[in-house]
Amino acid sequence: MAGGEIGCGSFQGSDKSGSAFEAVLDALPLQARDWVEAARQQLDSADVVLLEVDHAQGLLPFLKDYQTRLIADIGHDDWERAARDEAASFDDVAAKWGAGKGWRLYCVRDLVRACEQSAVEQQPVYIAFS
Repeated sequence: MAGGEIGCGSFQGSDKSGSAFEAVLDALPLQARDWVEAARQQLDSADVVLLEVDHAQGLLPFLKDYQTRLIADIGHDDWERAARDEAASFDDVAAKWGAGKGWRLYCVRDLVRACEQSAVEQQPVYIAFS
């Protein structure tokens, strides 16, 4: 797979920002388990994951909290800098798919934006893998 793309309605995420989607799901707390499992079932069986509006809104507070925790852990909010800093520790492919915190921050940033857009436009969020 080349990467994952995130979008919702008029929002189109950055190039390959959805690649670390599974790692972001893995990092969410147990309280998000029902939402995570619903997304994971799609991830296991399809090239496109659709988060309906209620699903996106259910995940949003957990995604925002995770984004805040990642930024605090990294020490800044520059995902590219974090990815560069981690480059010596991870294979590029492994980092892109979620081993690196920088790529997870890249992913969760666009997931938060897409979920917020979902509430505005009443459209599902998609994460498409190619």
